[in-house]
Amino acid sequence: VEKRQRSMMLYRILPRHAVVQLRRRKQVVDVFDVASVFFSDLVGYTDLAGKTSPIEIVAMLNDLYTKFDRLVEKHHVCKVDTIGDAYMVIAGAGVHSTCDGPEAASRVAKFALDALDLVARSDYGIRMRAGIASGPVVAAVLGSAVPKYSFFGDTVNTASRMESTGEAGKLQVTEETRNLLEQSKSKFTIIERMHANGQAGVLVKGKGLMQTYWI
Repeated sequence: VEKRQRSMMLYRILPRHAVVQLRRRKQVVDVFDVASVFFSDLVGYTDLAGKTSPIEIVAMLNDLYTKFDRLVEKHHVCKVDTIGDAYMVIAGAGVHSTCDGPEAASRVAKFALDALDLVARSDYGIRMRAGIASGPVVAAVLGSAVPKYSFFGDTVNTASRMESTGEAGKLQVTEETRNLLEQSKSKFTIIERMHANGQAGVLVKGKGLMQTYWI
């Protein structure tokens, strides 16, 4: 019974193929050539947390992320993690459903735009910063007591930088993501990021000056 319960738990938290590999006592490491990764962060969350009770903060996050979870299902992307007020999503990694690079980027961008709109229309007095990067990712199952299917690589790090160097209420993407969106069947308004001094791009830690775009 205990073995069956553990197996059922694994199927709830891991992709099916990963569970099969684990049951065969094999290490799970997957490589995906073109995935799109999304990160978001709530702007104003720290100030709000300082003057709001923990119960109210938890209620707010639960409300927003429950709605985000519905958007995950709507756009057929995969929720990876939530850490405090940060939310991570991926598509094109064969986790939720298979799709090509342009379609994966399109799904994540549509999710991101809906999530930004949802936060902007909320009554919580906060806004959201969001970023997407596209490219190769590596996935692996880590841990044994509570195993987790985690994603790694430069694409994941860059997606996080797209969020952190972005602006409230906006979605910033890399040039690779921009190219994939232009190849997709959906239409997006894409604007090259420019500074007041006329300089294009944004300075990204570990990357230098990167050309990025607002969606």
